[in-house]
Amino acid sequence: MLSEIAAKLASLLFCKSAVLLFGDLGAGKTTFTRYLVAALNGDPRRVTSPTFTIVNEYNAKMKVYHVDLFRLEASELEELPIEDYLESDGVCVVEWPEKLGSYMPLEFFEVRLDFVDEQHRNVEITSKGGKFERLLKNRGEIFVKI
Repeated sequence: MLSEIAAKLASLLFCKSAVLLFGDLGAGKTTFTRYLVAALNGDPRRVTSPTFTIVNEYNAKMKVYHVDLFRLEASELEELPIEDYLESDGVCVVEWPEKLGSYMPLEFFEVRLDFVDEQHRNVEITSKGGKFERLLKNRGEIFVKI
């Protein structure tokens, strides 16, 4: 089911899309990214958690920048070219986006993942910003909690 939801979200993505992934450790943020990359015709086997590298790049229909802010302090974020990733000609997927602070984009898709058990997650997708809200409104019935 998570793969289907990621594929449906991928169908809405365009260059300069931001996808912000919220959820506790083990909620499935990297797994969701793996499914998203696969749906964008990238190699899902290349998707790994960027916890220690901070940013991984994947070739797909559009370049995917997978950013993990878990280990970063606010001062370290200033050294990361986060705006370049968010404004790139690709898709920027951010784990732990609550750490973005003043770098929070004005428009984005928000994915909230809640662990239920090893086989199940609750997923809620919302959006912020004109184009993102219009796209999601047209397909919003797809993105309900499971």
